[in-house]
Amino acid sequence: MTQTQYQLRATIATPVAHMPDANQLALVLGESSADDQTFTSANWQDADGNLYAVCSTVAKPVFVELAGQPLQAPDHAPDADLEAATRAQALLVIEDRTSDNPVPVQASPDHIAVILDNRLASAQEHIESMGLFPVPQPEDYT
Repeated sequence: MTQTQYQLRATIATPVAHMPDANQLALVLGESSADDQTFTSANWQDADGNLYAVCSTVAKPVFVELAGQPLQAPDHAPDADLEAATRAQALLVIEDRTSDNPVPVQASPDHIAVILDNRLASAQEHIESMGLFPVPQPEDYT
C-alpha cells in the first residue's frame, strides 16, 4: 500500500472581510489554478455574529514551511496577486496539533485561524473548537 503525501488536515476559518486575500494565498500555496475559489461563502459565524468562510482540506507537511516564507507565484498561477496573498499570510494564526505544545486558536475577525492536525482528524471538531457554528438558514417553505 502506497502512503499518501497528504499527511495533514488543514482547517481554515477566514473572516468575510479577508476572503479575497485568503483566496490569493490559497492559490499561491495550493496546487491548482482553481484554488482562488477556496473561500466563496461565509456560512459560519462566531458567538458575536461575525461571519467566516471555512475550508478543510488535506495538505502536505511542507504546507507549514511554505506558509511561513516569502511567497512566490506558482507555475499553475504565474499571475497570482502576491500582495494580497502576503496580506493574508500575515494574518495566519496556526494551531499545530502535530506539535508537542499546540496553542489553541479561536476564530476572530482580525486573523485567519488555522488548525493543522493529522489527515484523519475531524474537520467538524476543528470548526467547533474555533468557536464557530453554521449560520442559521431560513426554513424552506415549499
